[in-house]
Amino acid sequence: MDPPFSHIDIYHGFKFCLDSLGNDNDFDHEETDTVKAKPSLGGKPGCFDTVVVMDTSDCETTGLKGTRIGRLKVIFKLPSQVYGSITPAWTKDPLAYVEWYAPLKPAAEDYREMYLVKKCLSNADGFTLGQVISLSSIRQTCQLIPNFGCTALPMEWTSDSVLDRCDIFFLNSFTSKYAYQTLW
Repeated sequence: MDPPFSHIDIYHGFKFCLDSLGNDNDFDHEETDTVKAKPSLGGKPGCFDTVVVMDTSDCETTGLKGTRIGRLKVIFKLPSQVYGSITPAWTKDPLAYVEWYAPLKPAAEDYREMYLVKKCLSNADGFTLGQVISLSSIRQTCQLIPNFGCTALPMEWTSDSVLDRCDIFFLNSFTSKYAYQTLW
């Protein structure tokens, strides 16, 4: 028996419009964001963005209620042969696989005014908890700042490896005006 399809389309990036926040200058231009999920190729390191995902129905445009932080690992679209009459309509849109960080606490850290983000513990097989989601459920990219603690920066931490090697981060809500308005 032949398989129903032989390949899936993989994308290394996706550009989308951010939700309007009702600011006066929103009428002048529309803000966009770009997410990347590029594997290492030809000696160049991979790039897997961290994202804010709308995770529950009580998610809002601003604030982190109903969201979850994840690391985007792949963007893909299933071939049309996969879709049947019982398949939910949202799956015809591009999909994404994200590896989750631990759920956020309800409030930011008082002394830094940033949320603490921790890696999820791996399961018994050593795999990080992940999920296939609709690409449209990604609200925005986000920047994680490594928590260096009181020790010196480990030499093995580089800009290419820090998301893999560090276990605790701060969610940077100061990267842009949009991030400040939506992540705080």
